[in-house]
Amino acid sequence: MALFEDESLEDLEAFDFCDEKNSYLENPQKGISLIKSMLEKQKRIEDLEEFNQVLSNEIIPILVGLELKNEFEIYQMLTNIYTKMKEQQKIHVLKGKKVLGIGGKFSAGKSCFINSIANAELPEGQRPTTSIATYIVNEKKKENIAISNWNNRIVLDDEAVAALTHQFYNKYKISFSRLIQNLVIYTPNFTYPNIALLDTPGYSKSDNSKKEDFSDAELAREQLKSVDYLIWLIDAVQGVVTQRDLEFISSLQVSTKILVIFTKADCEIESNLEKKIVQAKSALKGINKDIYDVIAYNSRDRQAVIGEGVLESFLSMIDKDKTNIDKTSKQLKWIEQQLKNQLNKKITKLSKTIKVYEKILSTTSNIEHIKAIVKEYGIYKAKNIKLTENKEKLGYYFQKLIQIADRIETV
Repeated sequence: MALFEDESLEDLEAFDFCDEKNSYLENPQKGISLIKSMLEKQKRIEDLEEFNQVLSNEIIPILVGLELKNEFEIYQMLTNIYTKMKEQQKIHVLKGKKVLGIGGKFSAGKSCFINSIANAELPEGQRPTTSIATYIVNEKKKENIAISNWNNRIVLDDEAVAALTHQFYNKYKISFSRLIQNLVIYTPNFTYPNIALLDTPGYSKSDNSKKEDFSDAELAREQLKSVDYLIWLIDAVQGVVTQRDLEFISSLQVSTKILVIFTKADCEIESNLEKKIVQAKSALKGINKDIYDVIAYNSRDRQAVIGEGVLESFLSMIDKDKTNIDKTSKQLKWIEQQLKNQLNKKITKLSKTIKVYEKILSTTSNIEHIKAIVKEYGIYKAKNIKLTENKEKLGYYFQKLIQIADRIETV
C-alpha cells in the first residue's frame, strides 16, 4: 500500500517488527476472515462496462481515421472521463473533488508528507507493502474503507490497515494488491474539503522487493493518469531531479500545474538545497509541463525550509478550482460539439471542392481532361460521404455515452 512505502529497506532494518502487536497477524482466524471479506463478489457494474465498450469499440476507431488536429487531446479527455467515472463509481466521495496525486520514487517520504498536510495520523515507516492506491479525503467521521476487486466496500479498523503489509504476505502468502483496488482514509482533520489526496506507490522500489504483476512504474503511472493536479516528491538527501523523474512526469497526462517538493529538508544543508532547487528548475524546463514551483519542505515540523507559503497557496488554489466539475454528460456534449465543428469545416471544404469539379465537368468536352477530373472527383466525393457518415455515427454513439453517464450519475 502506498501509505507505508516511505522508508528504504535499510531504514526498516532498524525496526523490531516482532515487538509490534497486531491481532490480524497473530491470530490466523482473524487474518483469514479479513481475506474472505475481500473475496466476496459483487454484481458487475454493467453501465460502466457498456460505456467503456462504446468508447473503445465504436468512438475511438472512428476518431483514429479522422486525422483531426487535436485527435490526441480528445482521446485523452475521453479516457480521463472514463477513468474518473470508474473511480467515482467505486468511491462516491470523489465526485465534485479535485484529485491531487502524490508521486515520487520509493522512499521519497510520501506518507510523512501526507500526514503533514492532511493533519492525519497515518502509519509511517513500518515496512514496504503492496501497491494499493490510497485516497485521503475530508469527512466528519474517521473511517478506513477498502474497495475490493469486486467493488465491495469493507470497513477496516486501524489495526487491519496496519496489517496490509508484506509481513501479512509472508505469513498467509496472499498479497493484498490482488484483492484490493483502493483504500480510502476518511479524516476530519484534512482542511481542504474539495481535495482528495491520492497516495501512490513509489515508481522504483528496492530490487529486493517482491515482484508484482506490473512494474512499480506501470502501477504508479496507471494510478496517476486521472489526477487533476500533481505533487512530485524527491528525497533531498538521497538525490536530485533525475532523468527518470523527468521521463516519468512527462509520460503523465497531467495538464495542470505541478508542484515539485524536496522532502526531508531538515536533513540537508540549506545551501545544498538551494543548489538542488536551481538544478531542478533548470531540468524541469525541458519537459512540456506547467511547473508551479520547486520548494524544500520539512514534513515533521510542517514547514517549508525554502519556499514559504508556496504549498499552502498551491493547495488553496486547487481547493477553489471549480473548472470541469460539470456533470459528465455536459463534458461529453462539449467534446461532441468540438468534433462536430471540426467535421463540419472539413465537410464544407470538401463540398466546395466537389462543386468546382462538377462545374468543370459540366463545361468541358475534352475526354482526357474529363477522365482525370472524374478520378479526382470520385476521391473527394468518397471522402465527403465517409466524413458525413462518421459524423452521424459519432453523434449516435455520443448520445449513447451521455445516456449511460446520466444513468451512472443518478445512482
